[in-house]
Amino acid sequence: MQKRRVETVKIVSIYTIFGVAWIYGSDTAVGWLVRDPEIIVKIAVSKGSFFIFFTATLLYFLISRFVQQLAVAERGRLESLKNYQAIFNATNEAILIHDAHNGSIVDVNERMLEMFGYGRDEALTREIWQLSAGVSPYSQEEAVGKVRRAMLEEPQVFEWLSRKKNGELFWSEVSLKKVVTGGCDRIVAVLREISERKQAEEAVREREQFLQTILQTTADGFWVLNAEGRFVEVNNAYCNMSGYSKQELAGLHIKDIEADETPNRTAERIQRISARGTDFFETHHRRKDASVFPLEVSVSFTKERGGQYVCFCRDLTERKRTEEVLHATLRRTQVILSNMHAGILLVNNENQIDFVNQSFCELFDLEEAPANLLGMSAAAMRTITPGVFDDPQVALVRIQEIIAQDQVIKNEQISIRGKRTYLRDYIPLVVEEKKYGRLWHYLDITERKRAEEKLKESEERFKALHNASFGGITIHDKGLILECNQGLSQITGYPVEELIGMDGLTLIAPSSRELVMNNIVAGYEKPYEAMGIRKNGEEYPLRLEARMIPYQGRTVRTVEFRDITDYKQYEAERERMQQQLAQAQKMESVGRLAGGVAHDFNNMLGVILGYSELILEQVEESQPFHSALQGIQQAAQRSADLTRQLLAFARKQTIAPKVIDLNKTVESMNKMLLRLIGEDLDLAWLPGKNLWLVKMDPSQIDQMLANLCVNARDAIADTGKVTIETGNVVFDATYCASHTGFIPGEYVLLAVSDNGCGMDPEIISHLFEPFFTTKEMDKGTGLGLATVYGIVKQNNGFINVYSEPGQGTTFKVYLPRYLALADHKSEAEAASPALSGHETILLVEDEPMILDMAMAMLERLGYTVLAGATPGEAIRLAKEHAGKIDLLMTDVVMPEMNGRDLAKNLLSLYPELKRLFMSGYTANVIAHHGVLDEGVHFIQKPFTLKVLAAKVRGALNTGSVNEGL
Repeated sequence: MQKRRVETVKIVSIYTIFGVAWIYGSDTAVGWLVRDPEIIVKIAVSKGSFFIFFTATLLYFLISRFVQQLAVAERGRLESLKNYQAIFNATNEAILIHDAHNGSIVDVNERMLEMFGYGRDEALTREIWQLSAGVSPYSQEEAVGKVRRAMLEEPQVFEWLSRKKNGELFWSEVSLKKVVTGGCDRIVAVLREISERKQAEEAVREREQFLQTILQTTADGFWVLNAEGRFVEVNNAYCNMSGYSKQELAGLHIKDIEADETPNRTAERIQRISARGTDFFETHHRRKDASVFPLEVSVSFTKERGGQYVCFCRDLTERKRTEEVLHATLRRTQVILSNMHAGILLVNNENQIDFVNQSFCELFDLEEAPANLLGMSAAAMRTITPGVFDDPQVALVRIQEIIAQDQVIKNEQISIRGKRTYLRDYIPLVVEEKKYGRLWHYLDITERKRAEEKLKESEERFKALHNASFGGITIHDKGLILECNQGLSQITGYPVEELIGMDGLTLIAPSSRELVMNNIVAGYEKPYEAMGIRKNGEEYPLRLEARMIPYQGRTVRTVEFRDITDYKQYEAERERMQQQLAQAQKMESVGRLAGGVAHDFNNMLGVILGYSELILEQVEESQPFHSALQGIQQAAQRSADLTRQLLAFARKQTIAPKVIDLNKTVESMNKMLLRLIGEDLDLAWLPGKNLWLVKMDPSQIDQMLANLCVNARDAIADTGKVTIETGNVVFDATYCASHTGFIPGEYVLLAVSDNGCGMDPEIISHLFEPFFTTKEMDKGTGLGLATVYGIVKQNNGFINVYSEPGQGTTFKVYLPRYLALADHKSEAEAASPALSGHETILLVEDEPMILDMAMAMLERLGYTVLAGATPGEAIRLAKEHAGKIDLLMTDVVMPEMNGRDLAKNLLSLYPELKRLFMSGYTANVIAHHGVLDEGVHFIQKPFTLKVLAAKVRGALNTGSVNEGL
């Protein structure tokens, strides 16, 4: 601006000087040279025309030059402005320029808009204090005070709690400085977000407070000495030991309480610790009452804060007293130590074992009795004991390290066999200043660790639940909200600004307002439940708790709002899970009962079936009681089928799983199923494509489909449709978490659906219970679906039922996918073996009637039979028998020993002995969860003569005698 004035004055001056000089000079010259008035007039006109032309040319030149200079200056100004704006917006700090008098914002940079979440036009309508938290010490008044101090040309730098557009608060570092632009006072505010730094500072503060709490609450003494050896910090434990208060100890020198060492020796020890950095020693300190007590001290030197000695100590009074009587009481306590669950080893100064208890021997797999180990070299012991550790070499090195240090080790945690956790103690034994030996102590804390882990998990769950809950807090006066927190806004959906001044009853659902109003009037201060209503009209369960508090000279109520929607849902879910658990426990109990009953029935039915078959072979059909015997046999067979169903439900039937294609298995049954459901019903078969394989007994598929199809047929009154379908299904953990009973994994689906009468929830809850049926008397046993349930569970699958009255029913069976390759090798048709023989069979059965019946059957088939009622009798018969025994046919579960162990005993006498096991239900000695071990020959009770003949001949014809062991 100043430059423009100078240029303008220069042009006017030049023009004035030239005009004056021309007019005055030309008029003077003409007056001298010309006297004729006419000529003077003509000259004056010419002179004026020349003056006008010349001055116009001169003005044009000067003004053009001035305009060019102005254009260059303007371009420079615009370029400078662009550079300023680029720098203004590129900085990482938020910059606000606002009027120093009214607080309005006149300019902001992009970082400010990004930091506070405003648009530019929005930001320029704000005032500087509207960006603050709004609560003391970050209120409007404090913000105005900061600006006023900056106006006095005192730059202000401070930390401030700012508020974003969305209400979120954050920490910032603010710099205020007064500037003058365009003749106006402006305040330039530069903000840097420091929320992360503040969080880090808070974390450090909390950590220091946490460590200080530990030091003050630990049972060990703790103190800090400065470089001169004077106390600067001490914990409560040491104050209790010494009898001094913290104030009394502050400033005392360590030599003032040292009882063993002279001041010179104490000074030497301090110098030695400074050089080495650490020390560990025993000494005595003098209490305030002048008594002396022993200490074990650990010292570390740090150069921080001018050099400090950090000391931890342990009062050895009790330990010293114990050491004084240890030698006298050692023998007396050996009985107690011998019977302790903790492992104990005592080694004397000659490095020989003085004492070891049984628990120590069991821990380290030592076969010798404790008494036989006394006097053994400890070095020899160390070569055999580390084998039980997870890493024997590391364990041996650690044991040698402990012995070399020969210092007390307490509660060192170690792992044994990767399964058990022990605490190891090592104590050098010193009696009357004489070392006696060393004591090793191993305490099994596995169960305690598990309990601690469960407790920790429980605490973490509680902490997570506590941190996840965020209640709303409000202060109101007779319902009018005076203040509230962000939590209330999140619960109700109203902004905080809208909540302030609102009638609090607006947040309560109409159905609960009378209750809440009555509690306000009565000053009720206990927790209670009500229904709240959000801004969107949604009602939700609410827990309210209020207190009367003083507020700005009056008494008001503060209320906690807690949304308990999740809690209510949890309560409902817990009730549902409790009912499901009760149902599962009931099914398991019924299954155990059914399995036990079926086993006893099998034994009796085996006798009835066997003898009836033997008698029928000897009775002509013309005999009058031949048909009666057939009736007995048929009734026994039907009873055997019934017990087989019970065993299936109880998952105690023996099966021989095979890898099968479910589509092929179902397809092969279609004709049989059509006959089973009848001509009035349609059977739809929908096989899934690329179906995965399953591994299970094909006969169990037959059982399941037959029972499910019969159930579907009985559910349809006249005509209808039964649908069988298969498919591949994958369930992940997320899906299973919201579908009770489902288990994550890959499954093959077998579904049977009907469009019959359907079922209500009450019937579905009892559906798989044995003998439960909705059919008329004598129309069903109630075991069909129970059998299906048992088969599915035995094969590690699960079943779900979907049904509604009048809408039909769908049973969905999920069987685990079999991932191993199926065995597709074809088997040649083997010729039927002869069903009789002449070999010698050792028969063992503890049930006398079954023993007699089986013996009669085998002898009918031509075999020589040695019969024993117990394993001991069987072994005696085998030893006394002079000839060869070809086959052992034994019950599985017997007194003295089981059938498999009996077979192992007899193999030493008859290495070529073949085996055939029999039982009414499975036993884990030959089958795992009902699945027959590979190569085991097994016959299910009850059995017929024909089945017995085939099983015996099959076992005798086995190529290898080692199968089944």
